[in-house]
Amino acid sequence: MTRASFDALATRLTESPTTLSERELLESSHWSLGEDARLREDLRFRETPWGRWMLAEDLAANDTVYRWLHAEKRGSAVLAAALKRASDLFNRRCVFCAGDPRFVLRREEVHLAASELSRQPVIEDAVGELEKYRTHLPLHSLKAAAASEPAGEWGKRAQDQLLETLGWVRVTLPGRRLNGRMFIAAIEGHSMDDGKSGLVDGGYAVFELWPSGTKQNLSVLVRGAFSDPETGSYAVKKYVADQRDAEGRHNRVSLVSLNPNKERYPNIELQPEDDDITVVAKVVQALSTDDYERRPKAKPRVGRRNLTGHEGLNEQATRLSRRVASFFDGTTPEEADDDANAATSTGWQTRLVCLDVAAGGLQLELGPLDGLPPFVKKLRVVGEAGWDGFVLAANARTRPTRVPVRPGTGPWRWEAVGFEEEQDLGVERLALDALDASGPSVFRVDADGVGQRIKGATLALGQTYRLLLPADVGVELGTELHGGWRVWSLDLAAQLSPTTRQMLTSLGLDVGEAWPRIEWALAPPSAWRTNARGESYPVFDVGTELLVKVDGISVDEGDEAVLFLHGPSGTERLPLSAGGLVSLGTPVAGRWAFALMHSRTSVQPSTLVFEVAEHAAQHIAASWTAAAPNGFASLEVTAPPGWPVSLRWRVIASHEESLATLYANDDRTIPVEGVTSIIDARAARDRIADLVIDFGELGRRSIPHDGRVSLKQVREQLTALWQQCSGQVQSRTGAWLQLMPVWFKPFTALLGYGIQELKMPPGADAPHDLTAWLLTVDERMLNSITRSPSRVLVLTTNIDAVLRDCRAWIDSACTASRVRDAIVTDGTRWTAHRKGSQQLKQQVWNLDQAVGLGSVDDMLSDLAEGL
Repeated sequence: MTRASFDALATRLTESPTTLSERELLESSHWSLGEDARLREDLRFRETPWGRWMLAEDLAANDTVYRWLHAEKRGSAVLAAALKRASDLFNRRCVFCAGDPRFVLRREEVHLAASELSRQPVIEDAVGELEKYRTHLPLHSLKAAAASEPAGEWGKRAQDQLLETLGWVRVTLPGRRLNGRMFIAAIEGHSMDDGKSGLVDGGYAVFELWPSGTKQNLSVLVRGAFSDPETGSYAVKKYVADQRDAEGRHNRVSLVSLNPNKERYPNIELQPEDDDITVVAKVVQALSTDDYERRPKAKPRVGRRNLTGHEGLNEQATRLSRRVASFFDGTTPEEADDDANAATSTGWQTRLVCLDVAAGGLQLELGPLDGLPPFVKKLRVVGEAGWDGFVLAANARTRPTRVPVRPGTGPWRWEAVGFEEEQDLGVERLALDALDASGPSVFRVDADGVGQRIKGATLALGQTYRLLLPADVGVELGTELHGGWRVWSLDLAAQLSPTTRQMLTSLGLDVGEAWPRIEWALAPPSAWRTNARGESYPVFDVGTELLVKVDGISVDEGDEAVLFLHGPSGTERLPLSAGGLVSLGTPVAGRWAFALMHSRTSVQPSTLVFEVAEHAAQHIAASWTAAAPNGFASLEVTAPPGWPVSLRWRVIASHEESLATLYANDDRTIPVEGVTSIIDARAARDRIADLVIDFGELGRRSIPHDGRVSLKQVREQLTALWQQCSGQVQSRTGAWLQLMPVWFKPFTALLGYGIQELKMPPGADAPHDLTAWLLTVDERMLNSITRSPSRVLVLTTNIDAVLRDCRAWIDSACTASRVRDAIVTDGTRWTAHRKGSQQLKQQVWNLDQAVGLGSVDDMLSDLAEGL
């Protein structure tokens, strides 16, 4: 093989405006003759990034043509003209590589590939007379077309004279010739979207002005004395009229919406003699993206979501469609789906969840275990240090089932009781690794109050978390569980203090963007069901207006937040409400997703998945009982076998905390033994409350708790608490946030108070080293519990200075709280102050001395409530 044998190949490339493959160049001249020739052996040839070959001295113009088409918002260009333009620009011969996946080469033109094109047409400002109404049609707005009037006989130039043209669009209608009455317009609204018509919001269609002949059952553009919810006094609807009478007139005309959601997109009923209605144009054909030349897709900005325009709507429709399929059908979501709620787990694995400490703290959750053999009656989980726990297999087969676990006892493995030697039951898949004892485990609290474990070290503003802390991490934060492990509950919906941020940083955690929150409001679900993974979702009856509360939206300049509703009727944007309450209308039957999306990808989307169904509520005739004749220790509950029963603790009417969800055994009994300790802990903490036993569709029962303790009990508990915490209180004076959960909250609870954040009026900032909290009391009135302000708790490092110099500020705090009295303390010394009092000398109680001298009763009579 000689260099001369490649000369013909160089000549061939010189004459070709495009690159060629190595096989095209060498097959006939070398490979078919048995010669093992390669173009890389000759320096005159160069391979392109897309695996084709060109002369080394030439330049591939692909990137340049790509940039031109995007800048000029065109989808194609004549190849010869584009190469000449590039050659003139670079003063060098340019060729085009057809192997570039961004392009498609069609005859003499180079087109952007479909993946590079948007749904928007290329709009030309002006076209030649020979192109008008032959290859191009004018683009009008529907509003402008609806307002037009015919000028006598419709001539060739009538449309140009009567309607302002937004531009011209090259369009192809196979089997149909264009004419001078045709125009293109974008469809407005969703009323004609039935999934088949092609008349979708933002899509394009060809219309013909002032049609002759019958309009019966045609989709038409109509104007008149009516009001369409989406467009006002004009609309695109299906024209349906009754039979003409003897005088040839219609007595009733219906403008029909094809969308099946008639509540949101109703038909318009007209009386021709009373309403001035005019059929302006008929729909000739809905245009697909193959019927017109399309503009290039806008290049996505890094870190941004596309939420606007038709492209943004389509992207979110695709994402929400995947979300619904993943949730209900169990399909795996794509990696591009950034919804935090798009779980990929199945029932056959163990998950860690974290409840409130009083509700059991850390829990192992498994199920539903579809396929677990029926002969398995009980499952046992085994950890380190001799720890184990049990669940009923009947419960785990059909629903997620939890068992409380001690944090430091992992790793955990499961076994079928009585069948430990069986090798093919699959329970080995339920094994779970131990928790990392070198740092915090983060659980984000969902709408049901359950902490779901998350990966990563960034917390989001606007969310609530529970941090599980090992023994040597974040010492003295949170509430203790077992073996030195603690749970620290953290609500980032409130303003984050510098101290809390510093604590999080010391734990290796960061606080990132705010995440918005959405939750159901006003209209409760008719029922709750679970998907294949055991995740619950609400079901609403058809015809119910659904309302959602939207919170936590933080939008900076240049950002936006958009609501999307996706379901059987399509995908649409909904307006944000200034009051935070958004109506979803009355969706038709089917599976739906409602999402709040932020334009920045760093802000996680929030999504509600739900179902609308006929007769969603199941009216079940079944008996149940709930009684505690001798206190909560004697609690007995019965329900139909397998029936879920929720136990909740209610302190005030507007707030119920979930304690546990239990399921009835085959003998109808509810296994309440495992939650009696949780109930006892709540009863010891709250003096007045209700234990709510919720049987779902069957009803509910409230058992009142009135646990006012005696003076003797308070004295003993206060003494024990001081002996436990005195060293910490005296050494950490001023560290109020650290002392609050371990000292001030339990101490004021013994005095009979709840404690809340106090909001002072603007301009009433506390003096240095001074802060105040609101103390509340709960009272039962007419079978309900009310919470009202009682006193202000003032925390300071110097009681004497505060009583001397800051009485006016304490009085303003009392005024802001609508109370008369305050309690002032540095943690060890305590005293009372009455609003407006000028008494300089007053009783100051030193808790260390009061406990030592046995004078706690006198202090309690001065500071406590309801003893």
